Amino acid sequence: MTHPPTIGITVSLDPGTHIRPGTEYLYVGRAYARAVRDAGALPLLVPPDADAAQVVRVCDGFVLTGGAMLPTSLSGGVAAPARVGAAEQCERILWDRQLLECARAQRRPLLGVCYGMQLLNLHAGGTLHTDLVGAVTEPLDHGGNGRICEHAIETSADSALRSMLGAHARVASSHRQAVDRIAAGFRVAATAPDGVVEAIEAEDGAAVLGVEWHPESDATGRAVYGWLVRRIEERA
Repeated sequence: MTHPPTIGITVSLDPGTHIRPGTEYLYVGRAYARAVRDAGALPLLVPPDADAAQVVRVCDGFVLTGGAMLPTSLSGGVAAPARVGAAEQCERILWDRQLLECARAQRRPLLGVCYGMQLLNLHAGGTLHTDLVGAVTEPLDHGGNGRICEHAIETSADSALRSMLGAHARVASSHRQAVDRIAAGFRVAATAPDGVVEAIEAEDGAAVLGVEWHPESDATGRAVYGWLVRRIEERA
């Protein structure tokens, strides 16, 4: 590749209730763009106003970023939670799913972060713990609602993450939901001490990785975002 790869970064939608009342906004944490840049790629924010198939033609790979809580099931459509901003969450989910389909068809490398990992698993037929409280025995504090907590993870022995991070790492976590049943075609790549699935990866070696934590906010970022750029370069 003679030029830096372009990595599309998905965004969240504000209907005009949070950032500035009455004005719609697209937003995403700046740390994602900085992590992509530091890994040697060009970050490009991709909104749901763009055609997903065209976006996949423009971008060499993708980061499906964190976001709001997901509904229990995405089969047969999206039943978004009944709350302010539900329509916008539904719009984002639908577009992100279109992006996943187009990216898979073109075999674009993809990293799913937090919501991104959960949606990746749901879209492929897996299930979700809609709330870790009550779903996990003696759960760790995984943060959530914008609050980040640090905790340990253990990578699976045969995973790509093991070669990147070693057997153990400490990660920045901020989630109240988590993967339950792993979708066909994926395997567990890391777990937390309480058993929560912290990463999944494609069983066939495809360049698709989901992490429940936020590598752009901790010491794993260089390795994880570096993996994405490296897999893009391998395809060039």
